[in-house]
Amino acid sequence: PSFALSLLQDAAPSGCTWIRQDPTGIRKALATVDAPCERLGLAWSPDGKQGALVDRGNGTLPPRAWKVDFDAPQALTPLALPDEGHTDSLGFDAQGRVVALVSQLEGLTRKEERGEEVFVVDGRRLPVPEETEGSPAGLAHAYRREGETWKRIESVATVYEREDAPGTTALATASQLVSSTFGADPDAPAATELTEDSEAARLDAVVKDKGHTEYGAWVALETHGGPLYAWRAARELPVLMPPLRWEANDRLSEPEALSLEPTSVVELRVRGALLLVASDHSARIYDARSKKRLAQLDGVHGARFWPKQRTVTAALPSSGTSAGQ
Repeated sequence: PSFALSLLQDAAPSGCTWIRQDPTGIRKALATVDAPCERLGLAWSPDGKQGALVDRGNGTLPPRAWKVDFDAPQALTPLALPDEGHTDSLGFDAQGRVVALVSQLEGLTRKEERGEEVFVVDGRRLPVPEETEGSPAGLAHAYRREGETWKRIESVATVYEREDAPGTTALATASQLVSSTFGADPDAPAATELTEDSEAARLDAVVKDKGHTEYGAWVALETHGGPLYAWRAARELPVLMPPLRWEANDRLSEPEALSLEPTSVVELRVRGALLLVASDHSARIYDARSKKRLAQLDGVHGARFWPKQRTVTAALPSSGTSAGQ
């Protein structure tokens, strides 16, 4: 099976290069930005001709963004982000327009009316959701790029900072984005935790030493060649780790020539018969049916399958600012 990949690679002397590797293995550098690869988020337009790059920044550096035209010689254009709040995510809507999802926790106008606290936004009143300790209420805004300016198309009241807090996902616009720098990858398979059943016991019997002491549980992820088993570490944000095992020749074995440190955090992607195992600095691609390794890539970050072009029809919110959905 053929495949194209999206890769990030450290640039010299600093920065990061976004690369497309085509099905023949030829790599094309799309853009280089002055930011470390691990801070970058990527998004693709539905027609596959443009992309967006976001440097998430850190405590002292605010986020930055660029638009990338994959076919143009001068591909990279800086994209000023909305002034208000903090841009959490950048993406494309079904029409290929750039949309920013922004969280706002400061500079809010609160009023009490008839015993109820409300945020006032553009003259509209949005009830303040219930706050708990460590989970403050705030606003989430969606902005659409129109020419050289941002137009606010939606605002809702929401809560932040708790692990299960909705944040900017409370925006109706968030679910209408074709691709976003914080959105789920459509090639990411669902992981099903194995309870203390025979399969978990069988894995424990086969894997005497995991190579780490991370607390967690075995999970199963479906591939075209049957389930792949991985260890899901119960960190604040759960992550997948080795050991990885699947059924080959009637026994549980590690994918061929995996060569990963036991303490690696891995991301798994499935597309058709292909399985992609990506870690911090490498990627391995397998044919899940034959269980054969097709490719090994080292010195790359954020490896994933290049998204398929999509034609999407989605309802868009009206141009006015909507109240809470």
